[in-house]
Amino acid sequence: MRFSQDFIERVSEANNIVDIISQYTQLKPSGSGLMGRCPFPDHAEKTASFSVSETKQVYHCFGCHKSGNMFSFLRDYQGMSFPEAVEYLAGRASIPMPAPEAQDNQQVDQAAEKKKSLLKVNKLAANYFSEQLKRVPYDHPVKKYIASRGLSQEVIELFGIGYAIAEWDGLEKHLAAQKVPMPLAEEARLVKARTNKSGYFDIFRDRLMFPIFSPMGEPIAFGGRYLEKKETEPKYLNSPETPVFIKGRVLYGLSQTARYIRSEDMALIVEGYMDLVSLYQSGIKNVVATMGTALTPDHGKMLKRMTKNVVALFDGDSAGMEAAERSLPILLAADLYPKGLTLPNGMDPDDYVKKYGADALKVELERAPDLFAMILARWMESYRGEASEKVKLADKLKPLFVVIPDLRLRDLYLAEAAQKMGVTLPWLRQAVGIQGSGPVYSQNKPAMSRTISSSGTGPVANQNPTEEASSSGVDGKISLKGASKAELLLLGLVLKSRANFDQFVNEKVDESIAHPGVKKILEKALDVYRQDLNKFDKLTSLLVSYVDQPEYLFEAGPTGPTDPGFDEETEMKLLRDCFKRVRQDFLKEKSKQLARDLKTEPSSEKLEQIMNIQRNRISLNKG
Repeated sequence: MRFSQDFIERVSEANNIVDIISQYTQLKPSGSGLMGRCPFPDHAEKTASFSVSETKQVYHCFGCHKSGNMFSFLRDYQGMSFPEAVEYLAGRASIPMPAPEAQDNQQVDQAAEKKKSLLKVNKLAANYFSEQLKRVPYDHPVKKYIASRGLSQEVIELFGIGYAIAEWDGLEKHLAAQKVPMPLAEEARLVKARTNKSGYFDIFRDRLMFPIFSPMGEPIAFGGRYLEKKETEPKYLNSPETPVFIKGRVLYGLSQTARYIRSEDMALIVEGYMDLVSLYQSGIKNVVATMGTALTPDHGKMLKRMTKNVVALFDGDSAGMEAAERSLPILLAADLYPKGLTLPNGMDPDDYVKKYGADALKVELERAPDLFAMILARWMESYRGEASEKVKLADKLKPLFVVIPDLRLRDLYLAEAAQKMGVTLPWLRQAVGIQGSGPVYSQNKPAMSRTISSSGTGPVANQNPTEEASSSGVDGKISLKGASKAELLLLGLVLKSRANFDQFVNEKVDESIAHPGVKKILEKALDVYRQDLNKFDKLTSLLVSYVDQPEYLFEAGPTGPTDPGFDEETEMKLLRDCFKRVRQDFLKEKSKQLARDLKTEPSSEKLEQIMNIQRNRISLNKG
C-alpha cells in the first residue's frame, strides 16, 4: 500500500524516536540529545556511542556508523518493510489507516476491525499457551521435551513458546471467559465447531506451541509440535490461513532475527520451528524458517530487504533436494545470491550442533556451494554428454536463466554450465533462448572519473560542467561515493544547526558544490526549507531515506559533536574553512577544465574566464 507524504509525516510527528529506541537500549541525556549503547547486535560496546536526537528525530552511532530515522530503525532492527513500519507507527499513535481509493470506506473499516479482533484473540491465545507451560510440573512430558532440546527460559520467553493442554476445550473455556465470541475464535482457526452436538473444541491439543509473529511483533498464527509420535496426526500442526495470516508472506522467527540477518549480511533458511529455535539457542541467530510450505516470491522479497546472501539448509533425502530445486528459481528471481547446504547422515540442524558444535556448522555455512552449482551437479549425476542429454539439460536450465535479473550473474552461470556440459557458450545461449554473447560488464556505464586533490582532502568527483555525472546509488538512492572530505564535512555541518544552514544559503555556497550527490541532497534540503522554515529540525530525518550513506548527514566534524571541546566558535571556524575549501576545489577543477578546452578550442573568452578564476583563487587564499 502506498501512503501519501502527508500521512507519512502525520505518523512520524505522532511518534517519538526516543520512545521506540528506548525499548532496546537505555538512553541518557547528553548535551543536546541522548546517548546510549548501540542496540545493534554486530556492535558490542562498553561505552555509549549511540546518539539519538529527539529534536531531529534521528539516530547515529559514532562507533558502527549506523544512522537513520524511526522508519529505518524499524527496518534494520525489526525487519519491517516501509509500509509495515508506517502501519506499526500509525497503530502506536492510534491513527487510522487511509482507505484505498477504489474500495468502499465501510468495507475497509469492517475489514480493519475484523483484523484487529483476530489479532486480539491470537494474543489472548498466545498468553494462555505461555501460562499453561509455566503451570505444568517439571516431570510433565512437555517440560522433559524442552529440557532434552536444551532450550533456556530466555529463548522460551523470546519466542513466546507455550503448551496446549490435552483437554478438548481448555482454550475454548479460557476465550469464553474473556467474552470472545466463538465464531471469531473459529475464524482465527483456534477452535472448531462440533459436528454431532453444540459447542466447540480446541484445534491444538497436547502440543508444544510456537506463536508466529508479524514483523510488528503481533501473534498472527500458531504451529504446534506433538510430544509423542501419533500415527494419525502430523508432527507439526499449523494454523490454516486467516485474514491476518498468509503463509506465503510470513517467515517464522523474522521479528526476532531480522537484526542479526542484517548485521551478518546473510540469512540461513531452515524448514521448521524447532530447527530455528535450536540454532538461535546455539548462537546462530541470523536464521528464518518456512512453515510447512515451499519458499514463495514474497519470501524472496522479504529476504532481499535485509540481505542478498542466503543459505538454504535442506534435508539430504530426495524430498529435501526437490525442495532445493523448487527454491532455486524463486531465490534467483528475487535477485539473491543463494547457496545450499545439506547435513550428513540425515541430521537436522539441532542434531548437528549438539554433536559437532555451532562453530562447526558456521564453517559448513561458509563453505556452502552456490545453490545453482549444487542443483546442476545433481542434474548431471549420470550425465554422459550425449547429444540428447545436452538438449534435455538445457531445457531444465532455461527457466532458471530466464528469471535472473542480474545479467552478470546469469552470464557467469551460463559459462559454468557450458563448461561442465561440454558445450560452447554460444550453443548454450541459443539453446536456453538468450540472445547475444560475452560478458555484460561493457554494457554498464563507465564509472565517474575521479582525481585526488593535492591537499589530501580525498577523492574528488570529475567536475567537468559539460558532463552529466550520475548521482544514483543502490536502489535508486542518492550516492555520496567519490565526494571530497570537504563537501561531506560541509554536508554534516550545514544540517547540524539552522544557523549553519542559513550561513550556507546566504553565502550561496551551493553554487560551488561539485559532487552531484551532495548537490542533490542540499537542493532537496533547500526545497523543504524554503517551503517551511520551521521544518529545519525535520530535515535530517527526511533526507536519511534518500542517501546511500546516511552517516555523512550526522558527522559534523573530525572530533564529532559529542566532544566537549566542540564549541560554537570551533564549529563556526570549521564551517568557514569548509566553505573556503569547497570553493577552492571547485575553482581549481573549473580552471583545469577550461585549460583543457582552451587547448582544443582556443578563445579569448575562455582565457579571460581562467584569469578571473585565478584572481578568485588568490583572493580566497588571502582570506
